Amino acid sequence: MSEHEQEHDHGQHAQDEQEVHDQEHHDHEHEVVDHEGADGHEHDHHGHDHSDHDHGDHAHGDHGDHDHSLIVDRLPAGLWTVDASSSEVNFRTRSMWIIPVNGYFKRFSGELQVDQDGHAKGNLVVETTTLATGINRRDEHLRTADFFHVTQHPHMVFALEKLEPTGEDHLQLSGSLTIRDRSIPLSFPVYAIRHGDHLHIEGRAQIDHRQAGLGWAKTGLVGSKVRADVALTLHQS
Repeated sequence: MSEHEQEHDHGQHAQDEQEVHDQEHHDHEHEVVDHEGADGHEHDHHGHDHSDHDHGDHAHGDHGDHDHSLIVDRLPAGLWTVDASSSEVNFRTRSMWIIPVNGYFKRFSGELQVDQDGHAKGNLVVETTTLATGINRRDEHLRTADFFHVTQHPHMVFALEKLEPTGEDHLQLSGSLTIRDRSIPLSFPVYAIRHGDHLHIEGRAQIDHRQAGLGWAKTGLVGSKVRADVALTLHQS
């Protein structure tokens, strides 16, 4: 590729990334909102802020008179199924190291099996074809062999291996995320809340997509880290 073509290609990437900064994501039912406050610092309002939130009084919508209790030791035994209609799988990175790029996956499914001793196993299966960032041209590129290669790898799978108490107000979740043909070990804190007859589990993980063999960072216009924010509602099967 000539120097002129390279400059044009990088210019087109920059133009695409600028579009996402200006375009409102109207079709995103679960919008991730980022803004800069009066103090000049970025403030993130994704899901629920755990830094100063009282999880004992944690509420999601109208659940009648159901008790909302934070789980800090082990989950209730049984088979739990993800309710995708009231769950979210979002991600965030930055383009040109400055402009936030927010996206989400429209379709996913999962199960969680907890035995009588509190040992948990499960999986979350995400349909990579349903990736959405608000710009169709970029979404189509992310689905190609340069990135998720959805025709060969239509699913991204997280396999839960351990869910352990920490002695604090959260549990520590460990497992592996398989993207394309690579598996990435992950361990991060999650908050588990019981709402009457269902569970709500949410957590945030930092992923280096270079480990997954994705080409997103090759252009130099997008940072190597992507943040995954997951909030799942599960019903007992």
